[in-house]
Amino acid sequence: MRCTVAAPGWTPARRTAEEIARLAPQLEIILSALENLRPDPGSLVIAGDRTVSAAAIRSAGDGTVTGMHVLADGEDIAAIAAALTAGDCSARQAAQRRAVLRATSKTTDGIVSRHINRPISRTISGVLLAIPGMRPIHATAGTALLALGMIAALLRGDDLGLILGAVLFQAASIFDGVDGEIARATFRTSPSGAALDSTVDALTNLSFIAGVAFNLWLQGSELSARIGFTGLALLAVGLALIGRASAKSHAPFSFDVVKDHYRARSGGSQQASRIVRTLTFLTSRDFFALGFALLIALDLAAEALALFAVVAAGWLVAVIVALAPKHA
Repeated sequence: MRCTVAAPGWTPARRTAEEIARLAPQLEIILSALENLRPDPGSLVIAGDRTVSAAAIRSAGDGTVTGMHVLADGEDIAAIAAALTAGDCSARQAAQRRAVLRATSKTTDGIVSRHINRPISRTISGVLLAIPGMRPIHATAGTALLALGMIAALLRGDDLGLILGAVLFQAASIFDGVDGEIARATFRTSPSGAALDSTVDALTNLSFIAGVAFNLWLQGSELSARIGFTGLALLAVGLALIGRASAKSHAPFSFDVVKDHYRARSGGSQQASRIVRTLTFLTSRDFFALGFALLIALDLAAEALALFAVVAAGWLVAVIVALAPKHA
């Protein structure tokens, strides 16, 4: 099968050719200026500012799909292309970009992610995708930089540093979605990328709790700090168990191993599934980050650490149960 990509007066860049070859390695791809193109009758012409499905392409001959035309003998390809792209192309292109970014959401997104984090992260992703050469790893590095700023703020040892750290933690939680959105929008998802993202998430979470506890220690709240460090230790043990299980199974590090276990245990029961979804939501990073930010803003950092320690203890028990050897 052969596909030609053409535009008036176009000289394709090397990066464009490489990306097209990456996305469609099974096709013979020809890149051409439109005026140099001499397509055969029966060729399917698709407007470049529209996204059409495979099903629509298969039914293109009936003429019912907007933005597509089957070329007849003697027709001028330039005139057909002009007719297909007539009107406000910029509006159609913007609509296509929004549709692509909406499709990068995940079905497992919780309420906070769906209604707060995703709308913001998709906007950021849309801006970053306009930068040539943008890759998911660049967004992952951005999350790591926000985490470093968060640590620096918390180490100030005062209330302002506490608030700034919580705000930056929430910002990192939002920006954390960008690398995955860019990966899905550009078809660059990979197990190694997902593992790196999970590792950065885990380190950011650990650093935040350690930073909050250390901040309170510097302010004289030693009991609250000890409680926070206890919760941190419980969280670290759980992460270490997940990491060890991943290493044994030669699978990338991922928090999904625990979620998948309890989803499978629900056995299709609606009540059990609701409980699993609720617990997953309450222990998700997006809820955790927003909840901590709000509690710290209300001057309840000590109470937030105590609540975290309790949740971390329950989460560690859930991890141990999920990773326990299965007996027939």
